[in-house]
Amino acid sequence: MNGSNPSNNAKELQSALVHLENVKEVGGVEITDVQTALFQSIMVVTTVDQNLSYEIAGVAFDMAEIVGGRVCLLNVVPLAFEGAGLAAAGPMVTAVPIVATDDAQIIEDRRDQLEVLKTACGSSVETEIEVRSGQIEEVIAAYADECDAALIVVGSPNRSWLEALLDPSAARMVTKSSHCPVLVVPEPA
Repeated sequence: MNGSNPSNNAKELQSALVHLENVKEVGGVEITDVQTALFQSIMVVTTVDQNLSYEIAGVAFDMAEIVGGRVCLLNVVPLAFEGAGLAAAGPMVTAVPIVATDDAQIIEDRRDQLEVLKTACGSSVETEIEVRSGQIEEVIAAYADECDAALIVVGSPNRSWLEALLDPSAARMVTKSSHCPVLVVPEPA
């Protein structure tokens, strides 16, 4: 806009607003039609942090209710979990041996916790629950394709700069590798 006349810009903006108001009066664009066309399948990447998972699931369920869509809840048990012990498991796991050789029990426990999460959110939206093990970004990308995700909702935990440097968040990994829009929800204070 360098070198343009401010009065011409104001006239163009005013003209566009008048045109938009005329279209609105005629009933040209129905906002609910636009809303229902978007985000019919919303994928939620849950974490071991229950509070953050409730926060991001709540956002996704609210959006799905507005557009009449569905929610796909995903939790990934990372491959690095094996041998990491309870410290890496967080609160979303039952007591397991220090070296976990079988992820089946962990996956079942997390599936149960996602059922509780779904119920606690109190939504009547169609919901799919999936728990998988593997490389986080690969599992998320594969599942996003499978459930035909139009939007991925992830949480961003409050972490120090050192924690973020040493261990990149799932939100960062997802935003880099996703083929659809990603909504990052901050951890509640």
